[in-house]
Amino acid sequence: MSAFIWNALRPLAEMAVAYDPAIKGIVFLLALGMLILSALAYKKTKARNFMFISLAFLFFAVKWGFKVIDVFFSPGTFFTDSSENVFELLIFASLFLAVFRK
Repeated sequence: MSAFIWNALRPLAEMAVAYDPAIKGIVFLLALGMLILSALAYKKTKARNFMFISLAFLFFAVKWGFKVIDVFFSPGTFFTDSSENVFELLIFASLFLAVFRK
């Protein structure tokens, strides 16, 4: 019985697959919005931490832009997990610099 506990999550996983293109589009738009807000904050304050936060949101928006392109224009999976991992490393490094750099 305990080996099949994840079966309770199957309806949620199937629903997530059904809404995947819409969710990717929403996350992309939210990432663009956060990029614009962080860029405006950097422009106003000229603080380096906002520059790195803007850079992180830029990478985040580009990553999700590729995911949206992958849904609508790619016949297969163009944006692989390995490519996504590179973007996530760049996002993490940008946020790390924003938090720990003086």
